[in-house]
Amino acid sequence: MKYLLLMTFSGSGLLIGYLCWERLLGKALTQRMKYRALMMVMLVYVMPWAWLREGYRSIFGPFWRVGAVSAAKGVVNVADIRTEESVYQTEEYQLWMLVLAIWFVIAIMIMLVRIVRYITKRNALHALAIKCGDKNLQKAMTCVRESGRYLCKPEVVWTRVDNETFTLGIIKPVIFLQKKYADKELYWILKHEMTHIIRKDLLVKLFLEFVCCLHWFNPFIYLLEQKVRFLCETSCDECVIKGCTEEECRKYIELLEENKGGNKLKIPFSSALADSDEEIDKRIVLLKERRNIRCREKIIAIFVFGVLVFLDSLTALAYPKVYHVKNAVIEAAEDAVGGGNFWVDNYVEDGYGTFLDTILYDKQFVGEDNHIYPVDSNNITEECFSHDEMIGVVEVHVKDSDGGCTIEIYEASRCTKCGMVQKGELLHKARKIPCPH
Repeated sequence: MKYLLLMTFSGSGLLIGYLCWERLLGKALTQRMKYRALMMVMLVYVMPWAWLREGYRSIFGPFWRVGAVSAAKGVVNVADIRTEESVYQTEEYQLWMLVLAIWFVIAIMIMLVRIVRYITKRNALHALAIKCGDKNLQKAMTCVRESGRYLCKPEVVWTRVDNETFTLGIIKPVIFLQKKYADKELYWILKHEMTHIIRKDLLVKLFLEFVCCLHWFNPFIYLLEQKVRFLCETSCDECVIKGCTEEECRKYIELLEENKGGNKLKIPFSSALADSDEEIDKRIVLLKERRNIRCREKIIAIFVFGVLVFLDSLTALAYPKVYHVKNAVIEAAEDAVGGGNFWVDNYVEDGYGTFLDTILYDKQFVGEDNHIYPVDSNNITEECFSHDEMIGVVEVHVKDSDGGCTIEIYEASRCTKCGMVQKGELLHKARKIPCPH
């Protein structure tokens, strides 16, 4: 659950950075650059930065302060312990799992609704499709392939709807041509749809649907969806007219103007030639105001966005560390106080007998290797920047005036390099009369 929250936080943070980047450097950006930057934002929403955590801790070691025993808080959270077979649960862990279950149930329901709607519309459109009998189709398709690297051979059919040209299918794409169009428009219609196919835009939209369903509660995700869908079309327009003459650009702009009022079907996982009238007007303005951007401007813009990605990746330091617990020592302490758990080997007396009987120091650390180390925070003078932590417990032995003793057992970890011990929550407290130690 913590991973998902950090993923949605880092994704939203990078989206805000993208919006500032787009606003400040808009004149130095192509539509293709914006589109690819948003793909990176989508990846951050589903790609945890946790794999960078240890690397950043090493780099920023001098600024990474870890308190000693006297000031330490819980280090080992049971929700962060990973075992090969099972994991013991605390009340907090169970609450997080309930929230996570609700989150995923809603996400799956949203995804199922979208999939059912897509399948229903796809089947209806295929059932109503007519075999394209345009005598100019083969000639126009040949011209499109010769104009660029359009090697795919999608099926082309007619729809029964005016001003509705779109492409369906990721593995086997099918281009649905609108019922009415002029002969001179067929080339540009096919080139637009073939560009979507070559760039794998339908796959990007499928991935976008997954991101939106996973982070359904985040309002920023719907802004991302709107931006991606619009830039998918504007960047496609940019690719279509690349290298074209002014006359050819004018013909393509006329095609967009004639297709206003289309895209009424709102088919998910598809690419459409026409959007809403307002978005088509914006696309036409961008085409008319296009300019040649110098390479230096592009490099600066890419560098700035790279810095934003780096700053966003620093959230890796917030990801919790996951500890692996060996199978041989995971049987312990289901009866621990407050639902806490810790590892123990050969346990007796509800998992604490071994600890209570082996007291070598008034304050000692018992590691998972069954070795006992003395603990004295006043003598800890050395710190290292990259700790190699061993899981264990800290035992505090206090003798009473009446000859008995009290033993407190805490969650803990110990660095095998510098010997620094971090003490966590109290697991067990026992009193023995008389003191056998």
